[in-house]
Amino acid sequence: MPVKTAFDLKTLDKNTYVKVAGIVTLRQQPLTANGVTFISLEDETGTINIICWNNIFNKFRKEILLSKLLLVEGPMQKENGVINIIAQYLENISHLLELLPTIDKN
Repeated sequence: MPVKTAFDLKTLDKNTYVKVAGIVTLRQQPLTANGVTFISLEDETGTINIICWNNIFNKFRKEILLSKLLLVEGPMQKENGVINIIAQYLENISHLLELLPTIDKN
């Protein structure tokens, strides 16, 4: 299954199972969210909202807390123009950042 961008998600039907990846820009576990963790990923086309239920957080805790670059799979929700991915599988792919070219500052 190919990885979808934030832009691609806009063209897909709700409840489509997707795979997304991006730089982790936010991890939030509000006290009022009853154990739900919210994660924001950023790719070259925009921001992707991830909802992570408590059982998935416990299963993928290390990946969620240590990843700089994260791969997420799950069904997509679309409600009133807001798109969320309900995480079912997460993978730390931070090692791929080493493949990016470096900028020579000299």
